[in-house]
Amino acid sequence: MAIFSGVLLALSFSIFIWPLSLVAFLSTVLLFASMARKANFMVGFVGGMAYFSTALFWIVPTLRKYGGLPFSLALLALLGLSLYLSLYFGVFSLSLRFLSGGFLYLVPFLWVGLEVVRETAFTGFPWASLGYTVSSDLPFIQWASVGGVYLLGFFMMLLAVLFYRGKKGLALFLWIFLHLTGFLMVGPHYRGRFQVAVLQNSWDFSPPSTPERAQAVLRDYEKLGEEAVKEGAQLLVFPETTVPYIYLSEPSWRDYVVGLAEKWKTWIVFSATWREGEKFYNSVFSISPRGKIWRYSKSHLVPFGEYNPLPFLKRIIPRIAMEIGDFTPGDRTSLLRFRGYKFASPVCYEAVFPDLVRKMVLEGADFLVNVTNDAWYGRTSAPWQHFYQARLRAVENRRYLIRAASTGVSAVVDPSGRILTRSKIYETQKVVSYFSPEKNLSLYTLTGGYQRWFYLLLSLVMLILVLAKALVGRGKFFII
Repeated sequence: MAIFSGVLLALSFSIFIWPLSLVAFLSTVLLFASMARKANFMVGFVGGMAYFSTALFWIVPTLRKYGGLPFSLALLALLGLSLYLSLYFGVFSLSLRFLSGGFLYLVPFLWVGLEVVRETAFTGFPWASLGYTVSSDLPFIQWASVGGVYLLGFFMMLLAVLFYRGKKGLALFLWIFLHLTGFLMVGPHYRGRFQVAVLQNSWDFSPPSTPERAQAVLRDYEKLGEEAVKEGAQLLVFPETTVPYIYLSEPSWRDYVVGLAEKWKTWIVFSATWREGEKFYNSVFSISPRGKIWRYSKSHLVPFGEYNPLPFLKRIIPRIAMEIGDFTPGDRTSLLRFRGYKFASPVCYEAVFPDLVRKMVLEGADFLVNVTNDAWYGRTSAPWQHFYQARLRAVENRRYLIRAASTGVSAVVDPSGRILTRSKIYETQKVVSYFSPEKNLSLYTLTGGYQRWFYLLLSLVMLILVLAKALVGRGKFFII
């Protein structure tokens, strides 16, 4: 049952049919209610292993094809990450042993608190949080503007607890209330002020391994850009690492991209590696039609992808260590410019960190541009998982999201989460839509930091009380 629940929840995250997630948690909570004392941690842990190893299965083909690792090492990496993430499920299920009666209604707070810890601890890995399983439910996700993705997960857990407690009528009322109020929170649909074109290529391997291949990729992008400008695009957005191995700090390539902006008389958002002395940055550039450049460098780097958090790996497993990048984190307060407006450009993986994006908006970002290289994931569910997680950043902060992915999914999302246009994966195309800079701040943008502390402190208090109850021998064997 634990394995079944974990797999069902993973399918909810991967294919976004959110009632599956409620069924999964219902079956899990019911299972917890009938398990012996010593089994509680293992039941949650096993359910977590089933969930994360299914939802993150794409790690194996990614590491095999693009990391050059054998199947055994790639599988070991997936299992290692799943083992760590499953500890949170295990702690959650262990805590349920000591919660009964009305205290069971505190379970959603505990769950969200553990998810916040998962976003923060050891550089953080918030991928596949519970709230993302409702990403396809437009009215429901409007509540993200109040409490972020974590409030969505809170409501899901609360519905599961209500069902478990026999409050089916109350659960149905809450479900209807959340949807009706969410429907009222959906903003009006209107055409934005500026036309944007996202340029997407379809090259399968990243990065291009030869200068000739890099030149061919650039020619494809230049052709798409020419077409977009003729159609009236005022902003062109290229994906992350459009042409790796080329540093915009080199005059020839800087002049090339600046020349395109001046030639087309349009703004360009371009991604490349930036070099300062011996330091390398994964950077995004905003280039005006007059050739002025603004730069943002990725601040939350991917461990084992863009930097090595475990230097001793060079001695133990040199083959893996050779594949790890050596980037320097940038200043996350740097905002880019478009005309008289500011925008934030979270790079790739940064878009799944709600608090990071929230702070960017709080610092003055009028819209969001997420550039990413999802070619690494291949034809798996990962590009879609990544896109739907990034989509919630638009709803949370009530900002337009322009997303440029090297092989897809590229899209434009409005502040209510409507997908105005979206590309297919592995197709060379331009995605054209309209957007508007926004100034109003959502409740989540204003108070999200306080909400995080509230969940953390409340869950910490609950864990301390649970531990104290266990130590004095007053814990029950069953949840009744």
